[in-house]
Amino acid sequence: MTELITLDSGEVIDLSRYPLPDGIDDEVYNIQLMAKAMNTSTVTVNKWIDAGMPVENPGGNGRSYELRFSHCYAWRKWREGKDQAAVKAKASSAAQKAMLFVGEGDEAAADNTLSAKEVREWSEAVILRDKAALQRGDLVKRGDVQDIMEKLLGTVRRTITNMPDWLEQEFSLSPRQADKAQTYADGLLDELRLQLERQGYQTADVIDFGDRDTLAE
Repeated sequence: MTELITLDSGEVIDLSRYPLPDGIDDEVYNIQLMAKAMNTSTVTVNKWIDAGMPVENPGGNGRSYELRFSHCYAWRKWREGKDQAAVKAKASSAAQKAMLFVGEGDEAAADNTLSAKEVREWSEAVILRDKAALQRGDLVKRGDVQDIMEKLLGTVRRTITNMPDWLEQEFSLSPRQADKAQTYADGLLDELRLQLERQGYQTADVIDFGDRDTLAE
């Protein structure tokens, strides 16, 4: 059965979500006994009352406050959950704002100043940022780029390598002209290899296996 209590703030607590542990009886206490039951001080209990902890009977005219333990227990658990949710919401908001500064060269500084939890949240923010950029097409996977570049460079290399033979056959080049075409093609390949090395890419060695017809025999 659902039992609800309405706080002075208008917020509603469902007591069924915060039941007393098995073997714990519900009782009504004054402030001193409630402080003992809650393992805290009377000062803290009074602060909780000011913060909205439910009071069954406010007392007065010589009568003590009456506080129902099940209501106060549920309020304390509800408030703790509410505080934790607020902390998580702020952490999530901070992580989202951190995405505005990701990629500006301050990741190393962040690693030195953030806690393990904050570093994890930072990393999650980076992942979300990259995933969104990938879906928008603003970011591409390194493996896809590498695959495309390898195929593209392979096509360029084969074209340049075969160019002298094609020119010789298509335009009936003389041996001297064919040698010039071969020299030019070799120069293009050397220049391409040099440009890649200047950009920090490792180029593979090209192994000469000799005449294909000879190998096939």
